[in-house]
This record gives sequence, C-alpha cells and structure tokens, in this order.
Amino acid sequence: MGRHDMGDGQPAGSDVYRYYRRLLKGHWLAEGICWTVVVPDDGKPLTLTEIGERVSGGADYETYEAARFEDDYSDETAWAMMVGHSGPVTMLFEDNGCHGVYPPTLPRLSVGARAYSVYWNVNANNRIGFAAGGEMLLMLDAMYPQAWASQPNLARWPELGMMAPHFNWRNGKSWRAAALATIELTTGARLSLEWIEQERPYLVSREPM
Repeated sequence: MGRHDMGDGQPAGSDVYRYYRRLLKGHWLAEGICWTVVVPDDGKPLTLTEIGERVSGGADYETYEAARFEDDYSDETAWAMMVGHSGPVTMLFEDNGCHGVYPPTLPRLSVGARAYSVYWNVNANNRIGFAAGGEMLLMLDAMYPQAWASQPNLARWPELGMMAPHFNWRNGKSWRAAALATIELTTGARLSLEWIEQERPYLVSREPM
C-alpha cells in the first residue's frame, strides 16, 4: 500500500524525497542502478524460482541462496539481480543493468501483480516504468515530467503524478531521488545502503529473449 501522509503540511512525499536525496548525494548509487518492486495481487510473495522464470522468460538463469553486493557474481555475458522480500513485496536491485524496467521483464514480473521500476546510468539515460497484469502501462523519461500528461495510463499511478514537481531538475530538484521516493510511496519498499550491503539471495541470467 502506498504512503500518502501529509506530515507537517508539506506536499505528501517530501520527507521520503529528502531521504533519497541524502542517500544519493555523493554516492555511487547516483551513477547507475535499476530498482524494481513487485506487489502481488494475492498477497503471496514471489519465490526465487518464480522470479528467475519471469525475469528470464524461462530461459537461462541460475539462482543462489546468498551473496553480498561486493561479491563478483556476474560476468561479461550475464547480469545479476539481488532479491529481497518485505512481507509479500519483492524487491530487485541491479547495480549494472537495466533489465527490470524494460519489456519483456517488467510485464512478466507484473503477472498477477503490479510492478514498478526505475533505471538510470552515468549518462542520465533513464526510464521509470509501471506494469500490471502482464501489461506495460507506463514507460517514461524521468527527466521530463512535463511530457507525461499525454500518457493515457498516468492516472493509474497516482503517486507519480503527485510527485511530478519533485522531478523538475530545472528547478534544482533531483529526478533520481523523486523516482525512488515515488516507488516507496507506492509500495512501501525502501532502498537503503543497509539493504544493499546485506547478504541476500540473487539470480544471474542471460539477456532476456
């Protein structure tokens, strides 16, 4: 469930936005990540095998019980996702990939669920995406919220519309922090340094078909 507290009279989400702005300031996370959160309709968390099947399309993938972020668990032809759960919610982190945000991966993750993802790299190439019921509903450039109004499915992600002013980098805002804050407000899932540094399950897959 999303978070909509108005707090001390400031726009909803301001505290969460400030948290992510502090998190990203001067940290390598600002250079490139992909953060994906899946909220199941039936309240049952996805298993590691189910995640591997959906991410890879049932093709070539391997799952592992636990590793730390600094461990070298990928190579030049494969890419890795760290996996976490908070109740029924599944969280997927890529430090050197963008697969979670794009089709076909995000729609597959959203079968019987809602799936949200944001990606950026060191050149500020980015996408923020939303899929539900196996269908890609939104795929947006996080740097240009003024272009979102033409998207017919924008109303299906109300937290994104609410947070749109925080994406305005021309006014000194951080679109990266705004994107992560939007996903937390929508799903309740928070990305933190502690989350990344913990030993946790992960999967390695080849390029999805």
